[in-house]
Amino acid sequence: MRADAVADTQSETESPTGLIVLQGQDKMRPWVDAEGLVWAGAKPDATGDVLVLAIHLRELHGYGDLRVGRFVLATGAVFPVQLDGADGIGRTPWGSSLEAFGGVPVVPRFGSRAYDWLVGARLAQTLASKVTVGFSYVQRREYGDISNQELGADLAAVPFRWLDLAAKAAYDLTSPGISDARLSAAVRVGAVRTEVFASEQSPGRLLPATSLFSVLGDFPSQRIGGTVRWWAAPRLDVLVSGAGQLVGRELGGNGWIRSTLRLDDLGSGSLGVEVRRVDVTTARWTGVRVVGARSLGGGFRFSSEIEIVVPDEPNRRGVAWPWGLIACSWRAKSGWEVAGAIEAASSPQYRYEANALARISRTLEFR
Repeated sequence: MRADAVADTQSETESPTGLIVLQGQDKMRPWVDAEGLVWAGAKPDATGDVLVLAIHLRELHGYGDLRVGRFVLATGAVFPVQLDGADGIGRTPWGSSLEAFGGVPVVPRFGSRAYDWLVGARLAQTLASKVTVGFSYVQRREYGDISNQELGADLAAVPFRWLDLAAKAAYDLTSPGISDARLSAAVRVGAVRTEVFASEQSPGRLLPATSLFSVLGDFPSQRIGGTVRWWAAPRLDVLVSGAGQLVGRELGGNGWIRSTLRLDDLGSGSLGVEVRRVDVTTARWTGVRVVGARSLGGGFRFSSEIEIVVPDEPNRRGVAWPWGLIACSWRAKSGWEVAGAIEAASSPQYRYEANALARISRTLEFR
């Protein structure tokens, strides 16, 4: 069993907040485990909220899994949703699988329900261990009436050791049209991996009918771009990515280059530099990020991050917006772990902001 407690306090007028993480596994009964994630606001009106609280049961030979409780559902072409319910999957030795799920979409702090629920299923087949094809159906109801229905299809294929293919698409039956579509292909040649991707999203079909964005209008977004990863040396990685994006009728894009140098073979220490450019609608800025982490021995570990963003149009909010973080942790052989961090920033929202974060964890073993 593992328990984490995280506390966060800010220099502004906001009240402190906390996060409690619980994880449990049984070595004598490896077919069951549980996890919980609770957001705890330290205000008099008790703003605590359960984000995840689920029990996971599995068949030891891989023929079935079952989750019950509160969890995030994401499978195939189904758009991720936080659910209070159950998700079960059964598999056959010949590569077929059937997944069924249902429950009530989460309402913050166990708020009142309006007879809303969601059900769906996904049928998938794996062929020759190289291709997996899946088909899904999801129906969502609000106040007892159908608010959304989607048919989805997904594909994952590895026809060759050097080629990966993936695609998924969801079609909205309630407001006929493509709600989400993604396609990617990746090629590995020696120390270089190159990926190209394309996607289309329709916010009006993905967001609830009560969303302000869907009321103001539907502005589909199309993206096409690529990523190149180069293992330049045994400890040095270089990653370059760029994409063009069409939002409504306005063309924009973003791109970045990142380099990471591992300081030892185990990766316990590293140095990284990233340069990023964003130019989409009203978000136009250039940023630099430097990251460093190092194991100090004796269970101690130190890390720091620095970011500087320079906007194209500051609008009297400062020429540059800096952000920095310094963190240190200590892990004992007894299972205790203590960590702390200090964060400081200057942003369009606050001229100066400082936050402190602390975490205490304990891992317990029962024999």
